[in-house]
Amino acid sequence: MVLIRSLWLALLLAVGVLGVGGGANAHENHQKARAVGARQAVRSAAPEAAAPAVQGDMDEHMGRMQAGDDGPPKSFMQRAMSWIGRMHPFAVHFPIALFPVAFIALILARKRGETVELIRALIIVAGAGSVLAAGLGWVNGGLTFTDTGTVLQLHRWLGTLLALVGGAVAWWALRRRASVNSRAMVYSLGLIIVMLLVQGFLGASVTHGMEHMMF
Repeated sequence: MVLIRSLWLALLLAVGVLGVGGGANAHENHQKARAVGARQAVRSAAPEAAAPAVQGDMDEHMGRMQAGDDGPPKSFMQRAMSWIGRMHPFAVHFPIALFPVAFIALILARKRGETVELIRALIIVAGAGSVLAAGLGWVNGGLTFTDTGTVLQLHRWLGTLLALVGGAVAWWALRRRASVNSRAMVYSLGLIIVMLLVQGFLGASVTHGMEHMMF
């Protein structure tokens, strides 16, 4: 019963995390408007040192999202890949929510000496979700190893690293049940959460600019 209450507490925190990241749900609905507004602002305002790099990220990302809108008709496979790639903002919510839930629930369970079987399932699903989100991100951003913008490139490769680390942790939990209750697992989940925070900031900066979190 204590474990169940702990999990409920962790799930409530996840709701808060998703609430903070709720802007990602509007990611696709406002992409074109954001892109047009950003271009107009850059044209009318005095250029700043960081503006070219950020604008390059936004223009490149928007261009890939809108590729083919005014060009020649795309094949069925091209339309299918574009549609699949646009699921990336939806897929990122799984690792964003489940890794923090597993982290907090594991800390509470270890203090009380309780079983962590349900937490093990959370870790496995979160790791699988991180791999899926990264794969969709590659489809959405284009299958290229370099990007013209620094922020977009950092977002691409940090997301890839997150998929590798998250997938490895999930595989570790799947293959060795006892590993879930270890201190190394707590540290691993903590590291993943820090990476998720940085990755979330970079992802929002690609579409909203580096100043989107200014107070």
